[in-house]
Amino acid sequence: MAAGEAFTPEQTDRLERARLAAQNSSGIRFAVRVGPLDGDPELAAERLLGSLADPDRDEAVLIAVSPGQRFVRVVTTPVAKKRVSDAAAGLATLAMTSSFALGDLVGGVITGLRQLADAAGAPSMHAATRR
Repeated sequence: MAAGEAFTPEQTDRLERARLAAQNSSGIRFAVRVGPLDGDPELAAERLLGSLADPDRDEAVLIAVSPGQRFVRVVTTPVAKKRVSDAAAGLATLAMTSSFALGDLVGGVITGLRQLADAAGAPSMHAATRR
């Protein structure tokens, strides 16, 4: 897929199904952002996650991918970081970038979602009672 092209409906459906599967299996809210990030990509990803979730209460993970900026980042809220370690996020990022290098953006994001959900495991009983 060339830079600037939108996802096909089938690709969008695959991404959404993978996001929901990761969310349902782990209880963590997952979000995916593909596209350019304004300013410093690191700070933009952190701000974006902050706009999607309450960092003090919500278990949330954002996968930010900006192909044009050659940037991939997995950002977690502090609560989610207890279940998705920096090492797990790093391994998911490595798997995604390997797929991206082969031209498979959608497959890479889906792989990353699966790895992050697997790392998080099933929701704990404590998390279920907090909601």
